[in-house]
Amino acid sequence: MRLTAKRLSELTSVPAANIRKWRERYNILAPERGENGYLYYTSDDYRVVLSIRKLLDTGHKLSAVMQKGREQLLSLSPKSDYSTEEMERIELIIEGRFSELGQRMDAILQMHNVDHLIRKKIWPLTVLIGEAWEAGFITVATEHAYSRWMMGYLSQLATRLNRRQSGERLFIAFPGDDHELGAMMHFVLMTDAGQGGRFSGALPMEKLLEELGHGDYDELHVSATIPKQRSEIEKFVNAVHKKFPRIKVKIGGAGTKTGSAA
Repeated sequence: MRLTAKRLSELTSVPAANIRKWRERYNILAPERGENGYLYYTSDDYRVVLSIRKLLDTGHKLSAVMQKGREQLLSLSPKSDYSTEEMERIELIIEGRFSELGQRMDAILQMHNVDHLIRKKIWPLTVLIGEAWEAGFITVATEHAYSRWMMGYLSQLATRLNRRQSGERLFIAFPGDDHELGAMMHFVLMTDAGQGGRFSGALPMEKLLEELGHGDYDELHVSATIPKQRSEIEKFVNAVHKKFPRIKVKIGGAGTKTGSAA
């Protein structure tokens, strides 16, 4: 990882002036000087800054934090026992090298197929990024940047697929669940299989019922990322069937162990 003070500041939400002060006054950071004369902060510097920010946010005084030293701050940093391959992928996202990520995805697609790309590459990467965010290793802004980029990539992929599509299916995320990537992955896989339709992402219940009333849908495909109780799923299906009894509702995703269909 090679980050300027400005980029390190953006990724950690710590002012660049503070980062420079910590480096100069406390010698707690160890950036490397590039051939152009600029200082570039490393992966370990990134982790140290995350630790400092966390300790300061929880009420520790700066002087006490700095007395811990670089090695202890590294040991206190969020989970970092990633494999070399995992760390390389995380750094790609942290540094915002999405053009390179897109090129990698396209290369995989040329060698394999859509199913392989999504199930073997995009889904594991999405899980990895989500876990890195939950561990505090990446910020919410970085996780959101990845999600927005991947949504765009998958949307473009769906439009490129030369498959017979049908407008009789609506693909959404479970109402109240703003995690749309799972729904988009399912939509792309179905589109590739010639069973596409319309993707609407996250819709509140009233908007969903409104859309179902305007369209001529036979199937509603729902992806749940946040865990759902069976009673919650049944309540949702009943609400749909109360107004549209002929629509087949299919629910799956990480938020439900076995999925549900009605």
